[in-house]
Amino acid sequence: PARSSSFYVHIKDPVKDPPTKLQNKRHRTPSAAPLQKRQEAAAERRSALEDGKVQGLSVRLARVALLADRHHRNTTQSWLEARDRISRDMDAHVRRRTAQISKRLQNLNGHNHDVQVRKEEAKQELFLRKLAFLYEAKTANTISQFWGK
Repeated sequence: PARSSSFYVHIKDPVKDPPTKLQNKRHRTPSAAPLQKRQEAAAERRSALEDGKVQGLSVRLARVALLADRHHRNTTQSWLEARDRISRDMDAHVRRRTAQISKRLQNLNGHNHDVQVRKEEAKQELFLRKLAFLYEAKTANTISQFWGK
């Protein structure tokens, strides 16, 4: 039976020959001095990246603050303009309405005066009619006394 060759490769004895230079380079642990330098360089790069990020974020934040401030100023200005416009319109409306009401009041006062005058005239006319009736009745009474009617 044909067995897989990988089985035999995996279980064969380890190599006793010394590793080649390439293999040695790959598995060699670096010395402490270059490692320290590389770590310091990495820390400097990290710090520079963080500074760049902070700088970029602060610029963006300042831009957002500027835009928000401009928006609030414009919004506040438009609100103030709307308030002033509404106040002017309301004042004009109140003036017009007050003029209409005062004119209506004058008309009503004039009408009430006319009605009062007519009432007095009607009273006077009624009084004069009653007086004339009494006069005629008294005169007829007097005439009948003299003429025997």
